[in-house]
Amino acid sequence: MTGDERNESESSINFTYRDFIIGSFSPFGSAAEGGEETIKLKGSPAEIGEQYGKQSKKAIKDNLEFFQQMAPLAGLNESDLAEAGSELEAFLAKENPELIEQLKAMAEHADVSYDELLAFNALEEEVIGDGCTTVLATGDATQSGNAYYHKTRDASRGSSQVVVQVEPEDGYTFIGITSAGSTGIAMGINENGVSVGNNVLSTWDTGRGYGNLTVIRLALEAASDAQDGVVFIENLQRASGSVYGVADKSEAAWVETTANHSAVHWVVDEAMAHTNHYILPGMEQFDTLETNESNERWSWYVSTHNRLDRAQHLLDEDSGKINSQRLVALSEDQDPAYDDSTYWIDSDAEINGVKMGSVSTGTFDGSKLRMWSQLGQPSVSPAIPFRVDQPHIPAPFNSGKQSDRSKETAGNRN
Repeated sequence: MTGDERNESESSINFTYRDFIIGSFSPFGSAAEGGEETIKLKGSPAEIGEQYGKQSKKAIKDNLEFFQQMAPLAGLNESDLAEAGSELEAFLAKENPELIEQLKAMAEHADVSYDELLAFNALEEEVIGDGCTTVLATGDATQSGNAYYHKTRDASRGSSQVVVQVEPEDGYTFIGITSAGSTGIAMGINENGVSVGNNVLSTWDTGRGYGNLTVIRLALEAASDAQDGVVFIENLQRASGSVYGVADKSEAAWVETTANHSAVHWVVDEAMAHTNHYILPGMEQFDTLETNESNERWSWYVSTHNRLDRAQHLLDEDSGKINSQRLVALSEDQDPAYDDSTYWIDSDAEINGVKMGSVSTGTFDGSKLRMWSQLGQPSVSPAIPFRVDQPHIPAPFNSGKQSDRSKETAGNRN
């Protein structure tokens, strides 16, 4: 038995299909959910919401309290939050009432306000923030010839991140990472080996539609391969700007979007990075990176060009050798050209008294149905391997020194 096979065997557990499994951890602390470190949820949307609320009560409450604290810094008052929640509810009532069932049950059993939970799901990215460094690599650029997707997620410090595994009543099984209380997914991979994630992009072309994280969840439930995922995202009613990375075991593409426009670039025999501004031909016209003054309060908009250049440089150096371990290492990069960690991929920043930076990562290999996940600052958080069908969540997930992380997880990354 190889070391990789041994680690997979040691990390497998028995579980019941139609489950939604959550391991919840705050970026720099201990387990954040309501008592257990691994939580199983199954059944209807209402049953899933009930169990999610009961067993992740503390993490959900913490995230909603943090959201309320941060909202004024985004220029939003209680009336603004209520209006955004009402608009989301009206949209979901028409397009996806099952999500309303889950939200209502989650709110009741987490003992939080349903209206506040709606507002959180409507405005999380705007209030708490979401900025990322992402990578697609395929063919000749990789060691195996397979395709990979990687995402380092940046957000405000204090947002509890969770690992989830779900087999929906109507859709494909997937595993991924998101924020406690969110019905969407920040990044994930499904049973077909299709991985999907995003980077938020600033644009004036917004409208009524699904938020970025919900787009990812729905794509994971629907996509049989990368091409299927790309078409699904382009045709879905979207609310704002984002670039989605979509990959299966052999193909990968970027899908830059606004509410009403999109452009696709297939990554063929190359490794390509993306950060938080539009780069595909024809899409720059929708970018408000430089003209929207509110972007200056987020480190990922301040550093987007620097991180893109650094990530692409590292990928070019590793061309032909890229694998999961090298992508995990990229998330831990602290660019020696900058003393200010705001500009690092492994970001740690403070702007106007708000602490922010890298809070989670996911590295996805569709050929193995595998996700390597780090919750917390990448340079000090263990990279834990998960399979879509083996969602074992070791404890404690995000603790341990760098030396421990290297010793215990390096062999699991390929």
